[in-house]
Amino acid sequence: MSNKKTGRLGTKRNVMLLGLLGAVIALATSTRTWITVQPQMGNVKIPLIEVAGSDAATAVAALAVVALAGSLAAMIAGKVARYIIAVILLLVGAGIIASAVSVLVDPVAAASTKVGEATGLNAAGADYALSIWPYVAVLGGIILIINAAVLAVAGRHWAGSRKYARDAQAVRDQAAAPSGNGQIDEISGWDSLSRGDDPTG
Repeated sequence: MSNKKTGRLGTKRNVMLLGLLGAVIALATSTRTWITVQPQMGNVKIPLIEVAGSDAATAVAALAVVALAGSLAAMIAGKVARYIIAVILLLVGAGIIASAVSVLVDPVAAASTKVGEATGLNAAGADYALSIWPYVAVLGGIILIINAAVLAVAGRHWAGSRKYARDAQAVRDQAAAPSGNGQIDEISGWDSLSRGDDPTG
């Protein structure tokens, strides 16, 4: 990737949008059906059991919320804080991928709690069908990892928050004002009066 392309991708706005995209994708999948289970109970007909992402991979939604907060915080964070947020986003993305992959590898274990609640039995012999949503969650995690890398590289070139810069400058100006514009220091003024001198003269 050329430096010019990296520069365009690494703007504050684009980095924030990339992080929000990955987080929203992962969060959205948690409300969708990841696994459909058809229990096999002999002649007894049991309805299909739908296992949502929030049940199959409980960590995904929580990690996605952390990614949302981190993506927004990176916009006003200082240089050191941006590196910390980049590491957090990297770990969050990896966590989302690991949670989704665990469902893809072993859907029986991922659906066991929901199946047990619905049937009261261990339905390990049931038919399990995976939907596309675990794969989409993996995509969301990959986007967050890419976002973390871009933030770590491009964030070091970002200027600090203008608001905080103005506030800091205002504090510095206020601290320098008494000596810079001839205003009288209050303690010095009282000392002059106690000596009989006119501090305003």
